[in-house]
Amino acid sequence: MPVSRKERRYLKNKHKGGNNNSKGNVYENFYTTYCIALFINSHINQLDVVHLTTQLEGCFVDDLLIEEQNTARRIYHQIKDVKDLSWKTKRLQSDFERQMDISSEAGENFELKLVHSNSPLMVTPIPERIAPCTSTNFFPAERSINQLIQSYPPFKMAIQNISATGRAEDDELLGIAEAILGIWMGREQKNVSLHEISDELKKIGQGYINIRTYPNINISNNCQEMFRRFGLNFYTCGIDLYWSTDSGNLSGKIEWTPQIEQKFEKEQPSDFWELIELLS
Repeated sequence: MPVSRKERRYLKNKHKGGNNNSKGNVYENFYTTYCIALFINSHINQLDVVHLTTQLEGCFVDDLLIEEQNTARRIYHQIKDVKDLSWKTKRLQSDFERQMDISSEAGENFELKLVHSNSPLMVTPIPERIAPCTSTNFFPAERSINQLIQSYPPFKMAIQNISATGRAEDDELLGIAEAILGIWMGREQKNVSLHEISDELKKIGQGYINIRTYPNINISNNCQEMFRRFGLNFYTCGIDLYWSTDSGNLSGKIEWTPQIEQKFEKEQPSDFWELIELLS
């Protein structure tokens, strides 16, 4: 059934309300940051196939669309930080029913998702008519990214999974998550690919964050020989060089840049402690 004139007016007002809801936008942006991390991890070698769009015009489930272009899969999200939310709240159930009808008629490979900050009991069970294509997802409403890291393990794990080492401390996780959030909020949020977000992370995060999408750095043969000469073990991960002594008494990491490499090759440390001083 085509969208009627009355429905178009409703969707226009719904879209306008979504753009003007500052509290809801914070919650939506935090959840989208979580999704970006999840999809970077699951599509680490296919970042160009996942695209995100918010505030979808002409859609009844319109807060966030995640598209996987290699499978034509479309995930529509309604993201609600609303007290006492239920399927009877306003037109929530009818919006999901209408979106299901439209997407089904269009032959889409789709699913609908309700993201909420209430007790899961409030939105369980899912109404029978939409249950085959609909799921619900609890996501807490916190005031800051740091609070999400501290209070919600799935969010922390999602960020940890895209860190270069998988063992990042909380301050580094905060840096990664805030960088993703900042990039997302600074864009038009229409058809944004994970590849674009990754490229921006490389630009603004260089030297501050280290994630799996960064290519491993290369160490010159001269510097590698220097490390071996003084009995230093080393490996690279993303933008960082990790080093340690055989005994394990001394260890550390350093962001390895062309400037750092030139400094090592120019100064040519003559003993172990001069090398450690350069690495510190």
